Amino acid sequence: MKLHRPPILMYHSIADLADDPNMLCTSPQRFAAQMRYLKQRGLRGVSVRELRRAMNSGDRRGYVGLTFDDGYKDFLSTAVPILERLGFSATVFAVAGMLGEENDWEHTYTPKPRLTLLTAEELRMVAERGMEVGSHSTTHPRLTRLEPERLDQETDKSRRVLSEILGEEVEGFCYPYGSLDGPVLSSVSRAGYAYACAWNTRVERNAFDLPRIPISNKDSSVKFAAKLRVYPQYARAKKVISTPYRALTWLLRGTGL
Repeated sequence: MKLHRPPILMYHSIADLADDPNMLCTSPQRFAAQMRYLKQRGLRGVSVRELRRAMNSGDRRGYVGLTFDDGYKDFLSTAVPILERLGFSATVFAVAGMLGEENDWEHTYTPKPRLTLLTAEELRMVAERGMEVGSHSTTHPRLTRLEPERLDQETDKSRRVLSEILGEEVEGFCYPYGSLDGPVLSSVSRAGYAYACAWNTRVERNAFDLPRIPISNKDSSVKFAAKLRVYPQYARAKKVISTPYRALTWLLRGTGL
């Protein structure tokens, strides 16, 4: 599969959850199938750090950025072994002030999932196994609602905490809920990050609001392929590929995207 620009995929938890209205989880079976799909088509999943370094050197051959928001325990226990078998890497964005706790923050739908986050020691294990650890703020608030002092604490403190845990500088940030605006982006830049991942909102269209494609357990192989094909036009095309039938139609049209 030929991709004109390396896409960045957004995952959360890799687990089976019977009732998941917030679509946080992708089953291990589906995730493994998606990763095999990349491998079979000559694509390689990499961390955002690795992706940016390759692109800065002029190398864009077959890379797909893989990111995991929140930093759930199943990233280490389930996702990492799958990635390692395929020679892939990824970035996990951790909530620095809640390590080892549960994801007890705002969710759109009920029931609220109760998933456990990685501990500091587990984050070190993740890094030792070749994965990148980035920041997902200190407490996972909607950053656009915060006063300047609290905002800077969420961006700067989280980087300092994680850097101390890992013994290396943390390069990446990820906006909770994809919530960002000009002041939020400026706060992240002042904190010393090299890049930040967004979702469907972009402010300056640079390294501090990198777009991503959300992936969930509903993404069959056909929908997964369609999402890769339409990147970076995903936001415009997502309604077109909302069902497997429409996704298949889109792929068969030979869009060339």
